[in-house]
Amino acid sequence: MKRLLLIGLIFAGVTTLTSCVKNEYYNTTPNTTPVGYQNIFDDNFDYDSHNWSFTDAYNNASVRITGGQLKYVYNPSNDGTNTVAVNTGLNTNYNFLIQTRMQSNNAMGLVWGVSNNDYGFSLFIDDQGYFAVYKEGNANTAVKTLIDWQYNSAIVAGWNNIELEQQGDYWIGYANGKKLFEIAAQNLYGSKVGYIVMAGTTGYADYLTVQW
Repeated sequence: MKRLLLIGLIFAGVTTLTSCVKNEYYNTTPNTTPVGYQNIFDDNFDYDSHNWSFTDAYNNASVRITGGQLKYVYNPSNDGTNTVAVNTGLNTNYNFLIQTRMQSNNAMGLVWGVSNNDYGFSLFIDDQGYFAVYKEGNANTAVKTLIDWQYNSAIVAGWNNIELEQQGDYWIGYANGKKLFEIAAQNLYGSKVGYIVMAGTTGYADYLTVQW
């Protein structure tokens, strides 16, 4: 799959946090000897508590929270990508784990490390079993390919459970519990996490959990 020019970047704010039961090996009350992750951002998309929703008529892009899912539609007249990300409070100086479940009719990705001035990094999966990893750049820096599109049988048609983990100096990506890649971690300039879609994509996510 060919990666195309970035078209737009959308940001949203963050309000109160929610919680649910997903890999709850973090400690919600840190003590002098912390065990596991100490903090959590959790959104089940039951309602739009974190202000994901937007409509961009010019680029034919929109996000809606409906039926317990985030629905992302992007059908511009030209090629490109579109991103939505929210503040999570993630401290990128520590180990962290990002988990989500998503599906699309084309190519949709998880983005992390996004700030107001930097587009962060993305882990894309498509509807044919391929994945890719990009440094998304910024207004003055082009997209950089970290892992070009490659097939992995762990990625299935329909819903996929996706995880991105920072462990020490490495980023490790998983699909449905199977390891996709391990690469050197890079500097992150923001704590926003969210989703990115390629042109011609209707994608869905049904939760986002960030632990650190």
